[in-house]
Amino acid sequence: MRAVRDILAEGMRRERYGLIRPLWADADDDSREEVRRRADHLMRILSDYGVQLVRTGEPAPIAAPTSPTIVANQIYAQPDTMREVRAEAGKFSIVTVKGGDATVEQTFSLNDVMLNAGLVLTGDPVAKTIKDLGKQLAAAVEIFRLNAAGLGGGK
Repeated sequence: MRAVRDILAEGMRRERYGLIRPLWADADDDSREEVRRRADHLMRILSDYGVQLVRTGEPAPIAAPTSPTIVANQIYAQPDTMREVRAEAGKFSIVTVKGGDATVEQTFSLNDVMLNAGLVLTGDPVAKTIKDLGKQLAAAVEIFRLNAAGLGGGK
């Protein structure tokens, strides 16, 4: 049975970078140990608040995000402006929030993203005509990284 610190370390790495190679099981021990030390630190911090991590057995079902905002980041060189990826009405939206006012930049489904990604991968010149395609693809990466694909309804 794996140690809680090892499971936490793998989870911390996946939260930060997504599912990347080398996979945790394939990484060298020095790479894993660096993340394990961070996990130890986080466990000490949690312990200071009376929280202890204990392995209970089988993995729980994957939890979906509880907010329509999947991720929010400050826009470069604009301290009062955020860009959010949200799940709304069965689709996903990229929203700019400036001074509390939200503006939807684009709305898409994951099917739209997959079709557009195919255009990029095949070098189809149509891909260059899709406004803010890079933002859409970056948003899709965050949606999958944060396990929120189910919030968009799939179509």
